[in-house]
Amino acid sequence: MIFFYHLLSIFAVILLVPLFTLVSLFSQHKWKGLAHHFGWVPAKNRASEKTLWLQALSMGEVIAATPVLKQVREQNPDLYIALSVTTDSGYSTALNLDFVDSLFFHPLDCLPFTQMALHRINPDLYVVTDTGFWPGLIDLLHRKKCPALLFNGRISQRSLQRYLRIGSLFKETFQKFRQLCMQNIQAEQAALALGANPMKITVIGDPKYDALPIMTQEEEGRLRQTFKLDTHTQVWVAGSTHAGEEEVILNAYRQLLKPLPDLVLILAPRRIERTQEVATLIKMNSFTFSYRSSQGDEAPQSIILLDSIGELAQVYALGQIAFVGNSLIKPGGGHSLIEPLSHGLPVLHGPHIENIGHVAELAHHQGLAFLVQNAQDLSEQLQTLLANKSHLEEIAQKSRTFITQQQGASAIMTATITKYL
Repeated sequence: MIFFYHLLSIFAVILLVPLFTLVSLFSQHKWKGLAHHFGWVPAKNRASEKTLWLQALSMGEVIAATPVLKQVREQNPDLYIALSVTTDSGYSTALNLDFVDSLFFHPLDCLPFTQMALHRINPDLYVVTDTGFWPGLIDLLHRKKCPALLFNGRISQRSLQRYLRIGSLFKETFQKFRQLCMQNIQAEQAALALGANPMKITVIGDPKYDALPIMTQEEEGRLRQTFKLDTHTQVWVAGSTHAGEEEVILNAYRQLLKPLPDLVLILAPRRIERTQEVATLIKMNSFTFSYRSSQGDEAPQSIILLDSIGELAQVYALGQIAFVGNSLIKPGGGHSLIEPLSHGLPVLHGPHIENIGHVAELAHHQGLAFLVQNAQDLSEQLQTLLANKSHLEEIAQKSRTFITQQQGASAIMTATITKYL
């Protein structure tokens, strides 16, 4: 089946080049890196004994891969590290990694593009993180006898059913990986259902636990001053929200202001492009608000709209409670609960959390996460938790212990990469 995939990809080039070029015009970085998507990626600019190509989809995957890449660099000083990403947020985050030799957007999975990229990079090892399974590229790597590893592998039930419907294509793809380092047992079972060799599968956990930002009290104090929040102000952080969820959050916030008139809401849409859309919604609901970017100029308002990239993980430190989005409205899927838990916050989320089910299950079992269905649930759960300070302190201690217990995946992956290099 891979033959027909390659053949179809060649014909797809005719449509993809003009369409993708048009889409890139509206992107922050993709237009500048347009040639990367068509295979014209940066060629090696220095001699090295070995070359590692690591693909990290977006900001979260770049952050998770950072401690691994650091450790690999320390253990292999001469190694050439090529890092590719898919999204603008991933590119922005990766720009700060000074130990990476080249940064580029991953080529589209069309035979002419992937062949050119492989020729220019000539990797000795390819590592893909999370869910970036590109059948065409994996096949070419297999033919070149270049090992391909999956790092932090995650396969949702929805994706599994989709892969199975396609037929043998993804079954062949998973059989071509040299090793599959899966995030949890559910992901391992999904890989087995796709025909992966059990001897090639290892459950190593989630490296995001190893990449959490560590904030000192001084840093937290400076951040609080930036947001003009004193230590007694109660703060609810609603992070990574999607369309439809802000309306529910604002309705819940309206109910909360009656018993908690000084409660501050920090609202962080998942996509910064939606900032103006969310700002309009806040105005329509007759709330006052200020942008994060203007916090130095304006007095604090009841709602602070986070219009910055890559800051949410630290902003959770300002709150007493967090809500994590992409979970209230179907199809959802959920976003990471790890960042707010690392700051000791109880985490609320909706029912649609297929992508984070494993973490949510563990957190619920320990009383660290809470399911809400609607604005009324949100309001009641927030009010109950904020009224019990001793319970919040207990959750904070248990959350930090929980995070420590889950760490260690990065060291395992570093050792695995070094072995294959």
